[in-house]
Amino acid sequence: MLGIDIVQILLHMLNFVILFGGLWLLLYKPVVKFLGDRRAHFEALEAQTAAAKEESDRLQEAYATRIRDAEGEIAALRQKAEREGAAAAKSYIDAAKEKAAAIISGAEQAAEMRRAQILDSAQTEIGELVLEATQKLLSGTADDERAHALYDEFLRRAEADAAERSGK
Repeated sequence: MLGIDIVQILLHMLNFVILFGGLWLLLYKPVVKFLGDRRAHFEALEAQTAAAKEESDRLQEAYATRIRDAEGEIAALRQKAEREGAAAAKSYIDAAKEKAAAIISGAEQAAEMRRAQILDSAQTEIGELVLEATQKLLSGTADDERAHALYDEFLRRAEADAAERSGK
């Protein structure tokens, strides 16, 4: 017939089964074990990554809390500094106002004293002029021309004294 021998086919099948079993023991189990180990390794890496992410989130929240606390503390210190600055500025302004009031008061007193001196001086000069005019009137003849001349002289001297006092 065709030259097919059943025993040969069975022997080839037996060789194939033995080859398959040998390869199964030699190759499949180590490959499956390698894949299992690899899967376990990546699962461990994933677990580490998840733990690191959780730790990172926790630290980030802690840092955010610390930053909020620090910002609150900074705001409190800023307000305290502003209050202290305002108080210092107010005390400087009050001290300056007191000094200004003292200077103004001293200037007013000095001006009042100067005014009193000027009035006293003016009264003295007016008295002297009146006395001099009276002496001239009494010592000389009392004619109208002489009276007008004395009166004009009195007015001229009074105006000169007033101009001199206002110029000082």
